[in-house]
Amino acid sequence: MKEKFEELYNALKLDREKSEWSNSISLKERAEHLKSESEEVLEAIEKNDVKNLHEELGDVLWDLLGVVIIAEEQNGFDIKEVINNALVKLKRRKSWIFEGKRLTLEEEKALWPKIKEKEKNIL
Repeated sequence: MKEKFEELYNALKLDREKSEWSNSISLKERAEHLKSESEEVLEAIEKNDVKNLHEELGDVLWDLLGVVIIAEEQNGFDIKEVINNALVKLKRRKSWIFEGKRLTLEEEKALWPKIKEKEKNIL
């Protein structure tokens, strides 16, 4: 999976460099494409259309990486930082899954507001 993810990311960076359309699109426009594709994912789920869901998830990934690439260009960070920050957040918000514990749905729901409050005070 890692190799395919990197291949897609690098192909989209190449697309941004070599395609006039991709190079001309703004961060906001790419984010609007991502929003539209996300809505198509919801439609496929509502229709229980597994084939279309598969396709639309690929489109969401494509546009999400497109947003990341443009944001990297404009803001000086890279995808490794984005991925690391997401992982740090997941570990902070759901630490028990990395400790081999399993919470009930009720325990998770009760814990969530406490985690969010703690984040507000820390961040």
